[in-house]
Amino acid sequence: MEEGNKTKDTFDINQGHGDHIECLSDSGDAKEFVATWLHESISKGDLVLATSAPVSCKLGDGITKQIPMFYIGAKSPLHLMVLLASDEEEKRNSVVSVYPECDGAEVAVRLTAIHEWAAGVEATLEGEVLGEAARQIAFFDTRYAMNKGVYELGRTYKFRLSAFAYSADVLPPEEREFRFEGQKAVDYRQRIGQEQEYDKEGKPKPVIFRLDEMVAYFSKSNAYPDDAEFQSPMFGKRSIPAFGTSFWKMDIAIARDDEDVVIPLIAKKSLFSNPPKTHDPVRGMLWLQGYCPHAVPIEDESNERE
Repeated sequence: MEEGNKTKDTFDINQGHGDHIECLSDSGDAKEFVATWLHESISKGDLVLATSAPVSCKLGDGITKQIPMFYIGAKSPLHLMVLLASDEEEKRNSVVSVYPECDGAEVAVRLTAIHEWAAGVEATLEGEVLGEAARQIAFFDTRYAMNKGVYELGRTYKFRLSAFAYSADVLPPEEREFRFEGQKAVDYRQRIGQEQEYDKEGKPKPVIFRLDEMVAYFSKSNAYPDDAEFQSPMFGKRSIPAFGTSFWKMDIAIARDDEDVVIPLIAKKSLFSNPPKTHDPVRGMLWLQGYCPHAVPIEDESNERE
């Protein structure tokens, strides 16, 4: 994203993937990373998907064409996804976009908005994760060109969601609780109708709030709604070597309901002061992404099975 657009009020259709690629690079240099790994990703990657028909794409020369699109990736869960356009008139294959992708957890999302990027073959989707209370989320669709024109707003689809960490670390012990003491404790208990508690000296006992199990998820930008601040217990992790460095693939929650909505978070190990342990509260900034393997609404899918 561009520095001047971080507080932009409307969606930025001209954004790129520089910040997303930096989530994979210890050097923080997206151009250097792409120069190092793009050729290998194309030469050794597999054809993940190809559009069944040409897709409307706005090219760099300002011309819109109907062009077949191809996704090149790897069989490993964490990889670079390369979006290619095969222009038969020009007799060339063009790299349209490059970004990280990780296979995620299945989450049902009711779509409420589609924000296409400038080229018309990438998009950020907005929707609701359903439960007792709907949770608003936004995420980059890593395979949008496959489903362009197919999604229907208001319908619910199964997406495989994952996230990449811009920043992440374990919440320090001294920040894992806050408390009300003295008259503030008395006022709080009175406000919620709780019985007052006092110590042996007759002083009000403090009201203590622990943050270890808190799940928080806040998107802070209309321009980039798929970026969010988060905090969650870390439910499990495993180490993944890739791109010349090492990552934690951690299970975190982005919503809490009768069941937690848990997805994998990919985070460079270098982000952490110390390796996180199970149930440690982890916080930071992330980029949420995902894809829909079959763009059939859940209710329609159920009818098909019947």
